[in-house]
Amino acid sequence: MDITIKEVEVKQKEILERLLQLYLHNVSLNFSMEFDSNTGMYGYDDISKYFENDDNKAFLILKENEIAGFMLVDIIDNKKIIQEMFVLNNYKRKGVGKTAVSLVFEKYKGDWEIKSLPCSENAEKFWISAVKEYTKDNFNLEYIGKFNRAVLTFNNE
Repeated sequence: MDITIKEVEVKQKEILERLLQLYLHNVSLNFSMEFDSNTGMYGYDDISKYFENDDNKAFLILKENEIAGFMLVDIIDNKKIIQEMFVLNNYKRKGVGKTAVSLVFEKYKGDWEIKSLPCSENAEKFWISAVKEYTKDNFNLEYIGKFNRAVLTFNNE
């Protein structure tokens, strides 16, 4: 299985925006989200920061050079945070997401924090499994907030 990650180039911003809409549509199953019926788009903070700042990285997830999803990573005070991750339905449950996550973890060493999508049992199971496998069970897991959201932290240095 040939899985790679590739930093999104400015000329690919529209591709990322379209993928983000698919992701937000999925998220809307669990949360009420702002949807503009005039544009047919869900509201999202401007993704320009992923093209303007070295502390914010956007990656396309590729399987055999075909787009399979995306990942948004922020670096805040040397902590790496996966803000959003999305794998197209055609590629789910085939190891694409886990492989992509491992590639990003290997690219950036140090402290990591991952907050699972609240109210999504599938997302929580994915993140716990992926981090457990990558860290060989050397991570912390806590549940926070009114949605009892899973937060995973680890250091991979």
